[in-house]
Amino acid sequence: MNIRMTITSMLAAWALFGFVPVATAHEDEVSTIITEEDIEYTPEEQVVHVGHPIRVVNKDPFEHKSRVTEQLVGGGLGHIALKDHIDKPGTSYTFKLDKPGTYEIRCLIHDGMTATIKAIQ
Repeated sequence: MNIRMTITSMLAAWALFGFVPVATAHEDEVSTIITEEDIEYTPEEQVVHVGHPIRVVNKDPFEHKSRVTEQLVGGGLGHIALKDHIDKPGTSYTFKLDKPGTYEIRCLIHDGMTATIKAIQ
């Protein structure tokens, strides 16, 4: 079986079970997807490996302004992992978290629009 047939078979199997990977700029990497839709991030909680690409897709007909901040164990916020990204309607962007921890992604335009990302080794 050649590589093309193998990839086609894998994609068909993934689609059968409702999982379709999305290629990033590097076709060999698969992104974790977070969507912005109906003034919500979906899913509200996500677990990723450190260094794994996270792709945010804006499905709303208006802008969002995303910030990703580390949540400290004792409460409060730590370093900003992604600062004030303007998310135009119908666009997407990709970022990576470089250290383990719990992060909050928040829209600075729409109060209460938040989700949690846990980065593990």
